[in-house]
Amino acid sequence: MSTNRSLLLVALVAASATTTQAFAPPSLPLVQQQTQSALFALEVVDENAPEDPFDAYKTTEEQKTVAIKDTLVGSGYTVGEQESQQLKVKYVATFLDPRPGAQFDQSEAFICKTGQKKILPGFEEGMKGMKVGGKRTIRIPPNKGYGDQWYKGTIPPNAHLQFECELTSIAQTPQEEFMESLNNFGVGRAIGIGVCVGYLALSPFLPDF
Repeated sequence: MSTNRSLLLVALVAASATTTQAFAPPSLPLVQQQTQSALFALEVVDENAPEDPFDAYKTTEEQKTVAIKDTLVGSGYTVGEQESQQLKVKYVATFLDPRPGAQFDQSEAFICKTGQKKILPGFEEGMKGMKVGGKRTIRIPPNKGYGDQWYKGTIPPNAHLQFECELTSIAQTPQEEFMESLNNFGVGRAIGIGVCVGYLALSPFLPDF
């Protein structure tokens, strides 16, 4: 009798376990479980990993390098793929130090040409690698900005600068530069001036009315 009760108890326990598993979420195969465990084991934060240069930028005398951070990657032509390029840039310029966040300049259509040393060194360096339509934040230390002297009474000595930039176009050939300049000047204005110049050139030969 005791043996029959033991067998009955074992059968009930087995049935209970089967019922519980029938309503439980399906378990992963053993190989997949082992793979996931290995992946979790690899997800270790390296506390000694180098900090991002942009986040690590310090407004100190020791800061000598430009730092950049892309917020939108563009497409097409890339700044720096040719020695001389005409860029059209929309930007807002602020101080990092002194007066953090204070705006000192902005432009909706700043035209500049690379490779001619006519642009702020840190600005040209920070623009390298950008594509048309891209947006980037550039942080510039004094040694690649306006240095240790006042600039036009606006930029104090040893100022750390930040530019929020959007690259709207790149012209790489004389034809593209001409069309870009024409668009910036205004097609209508250019036609009007052309008509006036043509009239003045031909007026000595025109009959009097």
